[in-house]
Amino acid sequence: MKSKFRGARTKVLLVLLALNLLISIALSMSLYYFSNTALMSELDGRLLSAARAIPFVLPDGYIDQALLNQLVEEDTYLNNLSKLNQYATQVGVSYLYVLAKVDQQVRYLADSATPGETQQNNYGHFGQSYADQQRAIQSVIETGKNYRGTLKDQYGEFRSLAIAMPYGQGQFYVLGADIAMAEVLARQSSIQLRAIGFGMLLFALGSVMAWLLASRMTAPLRRFSSAVHRFAAGEFDVRMPMHRHDELGNLASAFNAMGDAISAREHLMRQLAFSDRLTGLPNRVKFAELLTGLINKGQPWLAVVMIDLTDFRYINDAFGFEAGDRVLCTMSDRLSQLQPDQLRIVSRVSGNSFALLLSAVNESQVQAQLQTVETILAASIVLGEQKVNVAIRSGIAIYPLHADHAEGLLRHAEVAMFFAKRDRESSVTYDPTREESRLSQFTLLGDLREALTENHLVVYYQPKINVASGMVSAAEALVRWQHPSRGWISPGLFIPFAEKTGKLRGITEWVLREVLRQQIEWNRQGVHILVSVNVGVSDVEDAQFVDFVEAQLNIAGTAANLCLEITETGVMHKPDAMLQNLARLRRLGVQLSIDDFGTGYSSFAYLAKMPVNELKIDQVFVMSMNSTFESVSIVRSMIEIGHILGLKVVAEGVETIGIWQALAVMGCDEVQGYLIAQPMAASDLLVWLAQGPHHPSELTPPSMANF
Repeated sequence: MKSKFRGARTKVLLVLLALNLLISIALSMSLYYFSNTALMSELDGRLLSAARAIPFVLPDGYIDQALLNQLVEEDTYLNNLSKLNQYATQVGVSYLYVLAKVDQQVRYLADSATPGETQQNNYGHFGQSYADQQRAIQSVIETGKNYRGTLKDQYGEFRSLAIAMPYGQGQFYVLGADIAMAEVLARQSSIQLRAIGFGMLLFALGSVMAWLLASRMTAPLRRFSSAVHRFAAGEFDVRMPMHRHDELGNLASAFNAMGDAISAREHLMRQLAFSDRLTGLPNRVKFAELLTGLINKGQPWLAVVMIDLTDFRYINDAFGFEAGDRVLCTMSDRLSQLQPDQLRIVSRVSGNSFALLLSAVNESQVQAQLQTVETILAASIVLGEQKVNVAIRSGIAIYPLHADHAEGLLRHAEVAMFFAKRDRESSVTYDPTREESRLSQFTLLGDLREALTENHLVVYYQPKINVASGMVSAAEALVRWQHPSRGWISPGLFIPFAEKTGKLRGITEWVLREVLRQQIEWNRQGVHILVSVNVGVSDVEDAQFVDFVEAQLNIAGTAANLCLEITETGVMHKPDAMLQNLARLRRLGVQLSIDDFGTGYSSFAYLAKMPVNELKIDQVFVMSMNSTFESVSIVRSMIEIGHILGLKVVAEGVETIGIWQALAVMGCDEVQGYLIAQPMAASDLLVWLAQGPHHPSELTPPSMANF
């Protein structure tokens, strides 16, 4: 018996059994973990959906009425209780409820209960106190932070979700949903039993396999060990003889298959290093290698063309990535079919960009051959039931005019392609002066940092005038840059650049500080005027930016009279955070405006939620009122929308008397533009304000908005 225990087969069997046991335990625990995680995720998702639906299940205005401590009839409360119970049963939760802090106690505003519980009077009555053992609901109401987890109260133990809902001045009430822990534990027990059964079955099967393998593997293990060592040393051509048709024969076959696969992978890796996997075309590395070979052979003239499939990402978005791959393969096939007298080399260098080496011998031939390429690629491609036409933008670099080596030619062709895409031109030949201009823009980044620290930026103010009264009580702050060597730099140049490089926040904060400093100075002179500052969506989504605004307002004190114009062309990434931050800014006394209204993200749903004071109609619509009737209709609709939402409406870009009078008839509240005044320095604004009146000389017609 002892000799058997020491035998090779027994040792192998024990090792395999130990491994089998560990694997079985690990897989069983993993199965339980992932199943339990999925269960809790499903339950929490169910609770979240149910809790969010409570305001829609209850009658309109019920929660607002209850929050105002208005008396709710018992019949009404029981009817709502029944509705909530029916909905809770439909979505698979135990209870739904609404809680708020009244008279320093958490009390019920709404609850759900089964008919049996209702008959037994076992539910939360309107205004009844509620206290959970962990004070979790109390914490949600006081901090405004949601709670998810186990909750114990007088009705039992539950898996609960409590959502903090804002109302009033920084107050919160709770929308809650529960699932009884008995149900949760029962499902967890079922998952645990399945995991244990799976582990036992896996161990039993593994034990059988371990015994079979231990019985057959012992004899040839040394041969396998030698082969594996040679394989590990890099001899991938090592193969095991397959003279058996049992498990060892299968193992030898698998070993040989692994060697074949690794050898094939090595070959594939070498191939992928020089070719594109999707199209089979040479990649950038191979293209550069082939181009270098032609240059070394003494070719006198070469034309490298980089082409980009315009708006290719919309194909991926509309039809999917598989359709996009089909388009790329189709384009590569069409390019590959060009005759040698037109095209020497074609390569796919990146996602939707191809590099071509044309057979042209001068620039006129380049344009002719490019026209042929464009014609071939412009042919329709059928995707599903739709035909798609793909346009191209191309950049051209010439050897040796633009570079004397492959990488230089490729880079300059890419630069030319960039300008073709930016300027929406069909093709652009590389021009060093254009690249120098592009590089000079990048030097603005360092200059911009210096401008912020050295106060090279200047704030100009453009007044806004009330259409009905002619009074001027507001102005917009507009930043200008007086560069020490370049002179005045247009905001249209440095603002987009600052936005792309992440420096726009610094400019915004500088302008805010300067505006509030100026208001302190004006306040000493008896001038009180509301000043609007442009901010981006990303700013008001960031709580740290709101902290900065609050700190600056505290410094300015009573002199602060600030409005933030939120640029509508931005993209909302955190709508919930944005709404919370806007509400906080309103509490700080900051007025809020939607700038460039009609050009971006705003919808009726978000406008109804946003605590803004005004809408600012983009000047594109205002200025085009002189030429198109449609623009007049659009502007009138925007004014009506703003007034329906209870907002002040401001029109910018007012430059003619006709537009002024049209806006007055439509009921627009305020206007700004060159007809009123150009942006001016702070000192000039005081002089302008003192001159008055500021109505245009022509008679302002009465508003017809309310007729």
